[in-house]
Amino acid sequence: MRPLRDLTLALRAMQQGNLEQQVPVRSQDELGELTRAFNHMSRDLAQANFLRRRMTADIAHDLRTPLTIIGGYLEGLQDGTLKATSQRFETMNNQVIRLKRLVEDLRTLSLADAGELKTHPSASFGGDSFELCRRSIPTPLQ
Repeated sequence: MRPLRDLTLALRAMQQGNLEQQVPVRSQDELGELTRAFNHMSRDLAQANFLRRRMTADIAHDLRTPLTIIGGYLEGLQDGTLKATSQRFETMNNQVIRLKRLVEDLRTLSLADAGELKTHPSASFGGDSFELCRRSIPTPLQ
């Protein structure tokens, strides 16, 4: 049974971390349906893994920027190349606020991923909000 051998080899490759495996569909019976489902699952897993890696890189970048700004200011203040001003402290504080928001966003993503995110749906999206959204979308005449 070549199709079962192909599926088994593909599953073993996935166990090793090579998620995008495609097995030729050789029939239209239950085994062919199983193979199509496997191929679909494999593509979905590979795509989810790619998106997760990209999101991790984006998060690292988003965290690195405020940390670099804060670190640069602190280093300059410590070695005396920068003078302590309210504007510099405000900039550093704004970066701390940005970091707090990013960390809270990560916490929310973690809760959502675990299926533990509490939502509070409401019917408050109404006239004014809808009109604001409608006007923000460009039309061909604009």
